[in-house]
Amino acid sequence: MLIHRFPLARLGTTLLLSALAASTAAAQSTPSLKLPANYLSRFGSTELVVSTESGYGVRYFPLMFDQDIRISLVKAPTYWDYNISTRTNDTTLAAGVFYNKPRLEITRDPSKGVQYSGLLQGRGAYSKVSGGYAFTVSKDRVRVLNNVGVAITPTVAAPYTQSEVSGGYGKSFGKLNTYVGSTARLYTFPVQKQLQGSFDAVAVANISPVKGLTLDASHFERFVGGQVAVPDFGLGRYQESNVGVTYRLPGAGAASGFGVGAVRSRLTHTWQNDYTYLRGDLLLNVGFIPSLFGPSVGYQWSPTGKDNKWLISLVTLPK
Repeated sequence: MLIHRFPLARLGTTLLLSALAASTAAAQSTPSLKLPANYLSRFGSTELVVSTESGYGVRYFPLMFDQDIRISLVKAPTYWDYNISTRTNDTTLAAGVFYNKPRLEITRDPSKGVQYSGLLQGRGAYSKVSGGYAFTVSKDRVRVLNNVGVAITPTVAAPYTQSEVSGGYGKSFGKLNTYVGSTARLYTFPVQKQLQGSFDAVAVANISPVKGLTLDASHFERFVGGQVAVPDFGLGRYQESNVGVTYRLPGAGAASGFGVGAVRSRLTHTWQNDYTYLRGDLLLNVGFIPSLFGPSVGYQWSPTGKDNKWLISLVTLPK
């Protein structure tokens, strides 16, 4: 598998394009320049990458087909991304190079029902096949997932089980909106006699004291114990806190015209490495574009000062 790294990426792209051709045949039978009805709304999840940290390019750019097909092309300091993907009927199809690793993937993961996944990767990354089932309880507030599969790396073949229970609850107190959520997961590797358990917890709050102004805060915690036979499955202890202030100017969602749509400030602290990030965003409103977008200037503080640096990027915000 590893000998044919680049042919794998080309083969994956060819197979995916063949599958997508069937789903778009009707739309392509008669040449037309007419855009799909929901085409512009797809740009809400497109990422234009212009960053001293993350490189340059675009992720999830929608092609002009009825089927929502996305392409990505990003050159970052340590990797390339060039791939194609789509999602339909709770199924994701993807092929190309992701973070320098050739990949061919099909994954079906609805909130409840049958689950399955096939993942083939090169350059030393793991490949896997898996299948299982998910169901929800407590009025769909809690999701239970169980999968079994086999993961393969150049050095190990590891049958595994995956069990997850996740849920959350939101409540409003006047203008204050709150949400708490958690995920408990367990991976077991019977042949290697290893297992790893982890628990995630997140708390989110936001309030709009006056029209246009939003204050938000969140905190995330992850606790981990045990070992995994496949390193890519492994998680580590993590803590992150965020606070932000966003002000949307009057007319920020106007369907025509050009101007400043919002200004935003964000503060992030990651507790494991003691890094702090402060960013300021100027978000512009261009009437026919479904998202606000604009430059972001920030600064990164490291505990020793040796890794302090400016952060320049382009960011977006839904209208």
